[in-house]
Amino acid sequence: MTSDSPALQVYPIGQLIGVRAVVDQFDVRVGAALHSLTSAEFGVWAMAHGPADHQPRPWTPDALAAQAEAVGLPDCVQRLDRLQEQGLVALAAPGTDSARDLARRVRMVPLVLGLGNSAAAPDAYAVGLPGRPLAVLSAAAYDLFEWAHMETSLWRACEGAATTAARVGITDTLATDPDALLTSLLEDLHRLLTPNAVHLDTWAVN
Repeated sequence: MTSDSPALQVYPIGQLIGVRAVVDQFDVRVGAALHSLTSAEFGVWAMAHGPADHQPRPWTPDALAAQAEAVGLPDCVQRLDRLQEQGLVALAAPGTDSARDLARRVRMVPLVLGLGNSAAAPDAYAVGLPGRPLAVLSAAAYDLFEWAHMETSLWRACEGAATTAARVGITDTLATDPDALLTSLLEDLHRLLTPNAVHLDTWAVN
């Protein structure tokens, strides 16, 4: 990897379903499977959603480990490896084959509402709750937020969005190239993952 290579980033997979405080377990669902995590394992999985300070930056394994160390969470690297083995986190570098591999095996599922744009800011599309926007997206990213969960994979959603954009006469390659769409989304995805505006899931029902 050269200094110009895209950074390998951490992406959480699954949705928190519930907490069993008596037995120190956190239940995370991926597809139809339920994974019970200890509080330390859950802490690493939760941190995979993005930086606690919400400052946009590549969310790399090293950045996650530094945050875990700062809050006194031990053995982050080993726990992250274990979560990856369980399919609860994935590592991918936007703009590389690893990004497409990830996009082919997950879906992006919205957990909040699409609030749309406004006359004052027609190119800015908010998502969140009524009166409480959590993130502002481009038109292309907002389209994926609204419709990607209806496809069997995030990659197919990017292909469909790119095809539709070209069909209606859009010429910007950031909207008509599925790889460009995916790269842009993954570079900014933690901004949606951190406030639980979306989660990544699998299609298969086991």
